[in-house]
Amino acid sequence: MPVNASIEYYKAEEDYKSAKTREEKIRCLEEMIRLLPKHKSSEHVLAELKKRLAKLKSQKEAKTGRSAFTFKKEGVGTVCLIGMPNSGKSTLLKKITGVDIEISDYPYTTTKPEIGMLKFEDVRIQIVEIPSTFDSEWMSIAHNSDLVIRVIDGNENLTSQRVEISEILKKNRIKIKTIKIIGKRPVDIEKLKMEIWKNLGRIRVYTKTQNKPPEKTPIVLKRGSTIYDVVKQVHKEFLKHFRFARIWGKSVKFPGATVGLDYKLEDKDIVQIFS
Repeated sequence: MPVNASIEYYKAEEDYKSAKTREEKIRCLEEMIRLLPKHKSSEHVLAELKKRLAKLKSQKEAKTGRSAFTFKKEGVGTVCLIGMPNSGKSTLLKKITGVDIEISDYPYTTTKPEIGMLKFEDVRIQIVEIPSTFDSEWMSIAHNSDLVIRVIDGNENLTSQRVEISEILKKNRIKIKTIKIIGKRPVDIEKLKMEIWKNLGRIRVYTKTQNKPPEKTPIVLKRGSTIYDVVKQVHKEFLKHFRFARIWGKSVKFPGATVGLDYKLEDKDIVQIFS
């Protein structure tokens, strides 16, 4: 926060936080830069403001007149990080995916969604950081995601943040499953990866053929899926000639148990189809 800034500066800062369009944000940033006291202790703040302004102007000048950002769902699921400004979302994204992302102590450094891929054992999960401007354009990504992680700033009032994030999710009609992380505090990354996987509601199934080891790449299905779903994904024609399947894994008491199409599978089951 700038030293000895005027009331007009803070008013421009509040206007920036509530701005809905890029044009409004650009105007507010230019006003903040103009009103910011120019002395040595404010040099870093000035540099951050100018960098943010440059990013917004480059987006504004894209061909369509909108953001040049494009989003495509990848991996076995999409997880969005949502939290108040400077809550630790970017740091968390970098820790769990390794993506190279700008991290700053100043709010609103992230002006567009940042994306990384989390590697969990033998699958990859898409992680998207949603900017704290909460533009409807970005929130639509969260609306269509599979899981939301609410990142709460551990150095600020936890209750007020929970309430505010809940209101944001409600306003954007986001009713998917959410989990909570306290940002700016130590996180057990491996435990978090496991929690993300469990909350995605997916299972991995490995197919195999006679006298050969299971395939290394799993078929990923929704939790509660059956042999029918596996056979359908391998090849629909197999359904016409299906006889039975053999199962190895947690879902059966005896390795190689014989089951039918309606048999419900569990994570890491191995399936051999006979037709």
